[in-house]
Amino acid sequence: MVGSKSSALVRRETPLINAVVVVVKALVSRTAVSMLLGGLIAALIYQFQDWRRRRRDQKSESLWRRHVDFSVVQACILTTEHLASLGRVEKRTMFVKPISEVFRNEYILERLLSSAEQAVTSQEPFLVTLLSQEDKWHVLNTCSNHLSSCFAPYHVFFNEARRVESYYQSAWYCFTLTCAQTEASGRWFITPFKPVGKDDVGFLRIRIVMMNEQELREVASGSIEPPSFGFFNGRHESRWRVCQRFAELFERQVTRVTGEDDVNADWGPNLCGRLSQANKKNRSSASNHTISSMADGGSGREPVVPDYQPEDNSILRIHVPYPASSHRVSATDDSSGRNLEDCVSRDVVLFE
Repeated sequence: MVGSKSSALVRRETPLINAVVVVVKALVSRTAVSMLLGGLIAALIYQFQDWRRRRRDQKSESLWRRHVDFSVVQACILTTEHLASLGRVEKRTMFVKPISEVFRNEYILERLLSSAEQAVTSQEPFLVTLLSQEDKWHVLNTCSNHLSSCFAPYHVFFNEARRVESYYQSAWYCFTLTCAQTEASGRWFITPFKPVGKDDVGFLRIRIVMMNEQELREVASGSIEPPSFGFFNGRHESRWRVCQRFAELFERQVTRVTGEDDVNADWGPNLCGRLSQANKKNRSSASNHTISSMADGGSGREPVVPDYQPEDNSILRIHVPYPASSHRVSATDDSSGRNLEDCVSRDVVLFE
């Protein structure tokens, strides 16, 4: 009796036990599969990250070996001060900043990098000529802000020069963006007897190049010429070619703005994105025509669009105040014996 009850109990419990065994096996199987899949995925992720790291390192090494660095922007001044006497075009660095810090917008940063690569391919070092007119303005204005910050205290001191005795003066500089690589040798460690060697190649990077406006006028007019005895070395000769191209863009801009075929013409107030009075009138006429066309239902005529070429508006000007050892004195305008016109810039236009 007892045996039959036990047999019946075992028969009743057998399906339950079997079900539990099946569930346990399934869980164990799923856990094993999950662990296996998890390990496989982790291994793949590790391999992918390792591949990316090795590729990044290889790319960085390749760029370094080829002297290419698009990670930074260098701002520098070119001057022909020692061109006539030594055959040198000096380059002085003002700052080097991460390019993502200077141009924070990802779209315009991508456009700049793309234009830099095109500039290298097309042998046109002035990459601004490859940008659209609107992009040019925003890019150059961004550069203007960073350059102006280099002289931040001087702007305040110069502004006060009209009220208190000061030796501050000012000058106009022009700037643009370039992307070029100097392959000529000529650098050395400490002395000319310790040259860099056969790998003396300059870095290919995006540069904000500044030059004194009067100096550009003299280069464009031919007053400043290359030395008859030759350049100090090939590097200075390549910088001179940059100066010449810069002067060409400057001369073109002056001619288009003033309407005069004279590189020494005065273009009046600060040039900031303005091509010429004629084009300004055209834009005004186009705007008026559009309004009138809307009023009369449209005449079908196309508005006048300024004729911009890639080389137009490829430079901007920046006002640079600086402390001088003395100020010029002529006709006195105040009790201190100073000529106020010598203490302030007469054609500065502050704007945003």
